[in-house]
Parts: sequence; C-alpha cells; structure tokens
Amino acid sequence: MTPGTNMSLTQTLRAGRELVPGRPRRNAAVRSSWRKLDAWLPYFLVVPILAFEGTFIIYPIIKGILTSFKSQELGSSGSLTTGNYTELAHDPIFWQVLRNTLEFTAIIVVLMLIVGLVIAGLLNWSFRGRNIVRGLLAIPWALPDIPTVLTFLLMMDPNFGVIDGILGHHLAWLTDPHLAFAAIVLICVWKGFPFYALITLSALQAVPEDLIEAAKVDGAGRIRRFWSVTLPGIAPTLCLLAVLAFIYSLQQFSLIYLSTGGGPGESSTTLSILIYNQAFEFFNYSYASAIAVVGLILSIIGTVLFVFIERRLVRSRR
Repeated sequence: MTPGTNMSLTQTLRAGRELVPGRPRRNAAVRSSWRKLDAWLPYFLVVPILAFEGTFIIYPIIKGILTSFKSQELGSSGSLTTGNYTELAHDPIFWQVLRNTLEFTAIIVVLMLIVGLVIAGLLNWSFRGRNIVRGLLAIPWALPDIPTVLTFLLMMDPNFGVIDGILGHHLAWLTDPHLAFAAIVLICVWKGFPFYALITLSALQAVPEDLIEAAKVDGAGRIRRFWSVTLPGIAPTLCLLAVLAFIYSLQQFSLIYLSTGGGPGESSTTLSILIYNQAFEFFNYSYASAIAVVGLILSIIGTVLFVFIERRLVRSRR
C-alpha cells in the first residue's frame, strides 16, 4: 500500500470514530463534570483550613467568652452572670495591669517602628559585607526565648553585669519597679526588631528610584526626600508592621514571665501574665476568661484602628 493510501485510511478511521453515535455527548458530559469539579475545588481546599481554625481558634474564643459569664464559686449552678466583669470594674490590680499593658504596647510599637526604620536605612546603603550583616541581623529573632532571657539576666546582674559596668552604676534592674518595666521593654525590642527591620528594608528597596532622582533634581535635600518621597512610599508597610507590633506586644508572655515574672508587685505585669496567674495559680478560670475577653476587645480595636489608618494612607496616595 502506498503512503497516500495509509494516510487516507487513517483519516477514514478517525472520521469514523468521531461519527460513532453517542461519543460527542459522552465527551461533553465529561467536560461538564470536570468544569463542575473545578468550580468546587477551591471550596474543598478551604474546608481543612476552616476546620482547623474552627476547632483551635473560633471554638476556644467562644468557649472563653461563655466561661467569662460563669461563676467558679463552690455550689454555684453554672448559670450565666456578669459578676466577673463587675469584679473587674472594682479591681485596682486589673486597672493597674491594664495601664501597664497599654503603656507597654504603645512603647513597643513606637520603638519597633523607629528602630526597624533606622536599621533598615543603614542596611539600605551599599557597603562591603552588607549581605553578611543582614544575615547576622536575624540572629536575635531566631534565638529561643529562654537563652535570650538568660543572657539579659546575666548582663543585668547588679554584681557582675556588663550593663552596669558600662553605665558605671549598680542598678537593680529586676527589683526596681521602673527598671523592671524598662528591662522587659529592652528585651522585647531586642528580640523582635530584626523582623521589622528586614520588612522595612524590603519596603525601602521598593521605593521607585526615579522619584528619588526627580526629588534630587528639584533640589530636595536628604531629609526632604525622606519626608516627601520615601516615607509616603513605605507608609502602608509601616502601618502593617504597627499592627504586627501591636499584636506582638499585647500577647507577649514568655519574655516577661521568664525575666521578671510580672514583678516586683504588678509593675511589669501585663494582661497575659495576669490571665496566667488567675487561671493556673489561683484556678479562677472564669475571672481569667473575663480578662482574656478584655484583651480580645483591645486586640480588635487596635487592629481595626491601624487597618483604617492604612486604608486612609493608601487612598491619599491615589
């Protein structure tokens, strides 16, 4: 048989298969089923995430809110009550701890943004060994909390601590109320600033160079270029970092508990420490849940506020 004959036979067989009754309908049905599967596939992929968050996040939050409206007194029927919140309103220790938490959160947010911006500005310059410095910068963030606290406890020791040696004074860092608060701020800032510096550095590198060059041509100095070009360009990133710093400081527990334990007295006690003490030292779970609800409300208010500011900044740039 000639090649032309083989070609014609192949075409005839293909045409015959395409003309088999019912085959086009079957292909159309298969394609339709695949389209339906593709449409439902994203929902199937989201189900494990929703199940995880519902089990380990949403359900504990709802359970904690319900527990805050119950009484742990002996012989109580477990009916809902607002006694825990009434006790909170008349508890001077709670109000002192709330003030400590707000001051601690505000200081941490401001210092994280300032220190991160300064370090990012220094690392944005071109110098030899810059990549090595960037790698070393991540060490504090990567260290576990226990070695970090032990290192600072040794540095703050009033007898042989290196910090007192540098200052030339013997300071009671962990027994003086004001110094203990400053100590936990110092430890938390040192532990967390690399993350904020690296994110700020990536935002600085994303600022268009042509805008900076145009500002130079217009005669703007270094400070003027920063306030008019660089800062507006990284403002959304700074707002996001402010939200993360707010959450980081509000839920900070291990560094405070391992260093000062919330003392002396309640001078360095935050809401997270107070919740732990009420739940696991005094076994007052309902009262601890009420304090946790207050912390949840503060988290929501702060997050919404920062997100609102970020959206306003983004809209003002358009």
